[in-house]
Amino acid sequence: MRLNALSFSRKRTGFVLVSVLMLGVMLISCATAFSWFARMQVRGIGSELQTLTNRTMSHVLANAIINVFSEVSSRSSYDSPTQRWFQPFVFNVPDMGIWVVQIVPLDDKIPLRNLFLPDGNTLRREMTDVWRDMWDKLQHRELEHVTLDFMDRNDKPRVGSVEYDYFLNRPPYDISELLILSNDITPDMLNGSGTLLGISDYCTVYSDGKINLNVAPLHVMELLPGLDTGGLAERIVRTRMEEPLTGMNDLQRLPGASGRTSTLLMNIAGFKSRYLEIKLEQVSGDGDSGSSYRVVFDRNSKQIVKWEEI
Repeated sequence: MRLNALSFSRKRTGFVLVSVLMLGVMLISCATAFSWFARMQVRGIGSELQTLTNRTMSHVLANAIINVFSEVSSRSSYDSPTQRWFQPFVFNVPDMGIWVVQIVPLDDKIPLRNLFLPDGNTLRREMTDVWRDMWDKLQHRELEHVTLDFMDRNDKPRVGSVEYDYFLNRPPYDISELLILSNDITPDMLNGSGTLLGISDYCTVYSDGKINLNVAPLHVMELLPGLDTGGLAERIVRTRMEEPLTGMNDLQRLPGASGRTSTLLMNIAGFKSRYLEIKLEQVSGDGDSGSSYRVVFDRNSKQIVKWEEI
């Protein structure tokens, strides 16, 4: 009996010891898991705080740049990438690394928000051929009138076109709104695909109605009256890299240009941009790229009209 009791006592002691060890292992595992969870939470909070700080700084920088730029550039009659304030520059912000900033003039494409006369329905005469030729270039001539019905103010279809209940019947606030025409316009058609150009390569919502010849891409200028033949658009591209165009007089000095060219372009081409883009990129102390932002502002009102993180 004594041996059996002793054996039972030893087994019980071993069982208790194993239980205590298992409990200890479980507690250590729980403590490790909690420590890992707490560390991840702190890291996440730190990341969110850094993101919020960067966003705040981007707004502060953008508003300061808008005010300074408006003052510095106010005396210039033109906007060109060759001007010193359009060159990239750097801000060294303590504890936030380096911010690389560049301002880019827009008003460089066909103005979707200024296609019509004040009645909101009649296509501007100087835009008629430009609009038609653009759709020819995109190989979708069937959308020439449909897109106009989509953007004009009335609900009456043009000849050979249609009018649906889901049409905006107003100019788009963002070019992506054209995707509402889902049966006709695809993302590839809007943004281009591979070497094929898209609608966004020809059109913009950021324009006062005139296309800045100092920044417009060649394929857009080749659509404009007076620049669509004779290679004048190419000569403008070559010339503006060395010496920007300040007005129609500069344009008329180029080979192939004339007074008639200026007349044809009077209501469709300009040399200064109302809308500009600010590119902001934060670079950390180790040289890695951090947050990047794109800000579009209206120089007339000094107001930001678009802000996005990229």
